[in-house]
Amino acid sequence: MTEADATWPRTTLGIEAITTAVDHALAPRAALPPRSVINAGTDELIRHLRSLMAVDDYGHDEPGRGAVRVLFRVAYRNLDLAVRPDDTTSDDDAYTYWRTIASLTAAFRDLYVSRSREAAG
Repeated sequence: MTEADATWPRTTLGIEAITTAVDHALAPRAALPPRSVINAGTDELIRHLRSLMAVDDYGHDEPGRGAVRVLFRVAYRNLDLAVRPDDTTSDDDAYTYWRTIASLTAAFRDLYVSRSREAAG
């Protein structure tokens, strides 16, 4: 265990709240929810995703952790304002974006949880 592992995590995140937001976005639906629900859910997940990405060390610079670097690149690309839905975006596309952010948030949540377990040891 490294010194960094001994203090992992430096920040405690609300994993239950993150999981609830992810599950809400990824829940099967018969029809699209109202746009206000999509927009609010997207905003909440973006906050969670940014919090998870801000955690100090996922070991992305360690050998064999290339998938973590790829995950960061994909997340940054999806958080770019140019790809985020706006008022002119169709409801279907906004819904798809919400679910994409939920999937990325779930991946970072799982990485955070697994790294926390590794540090606990």
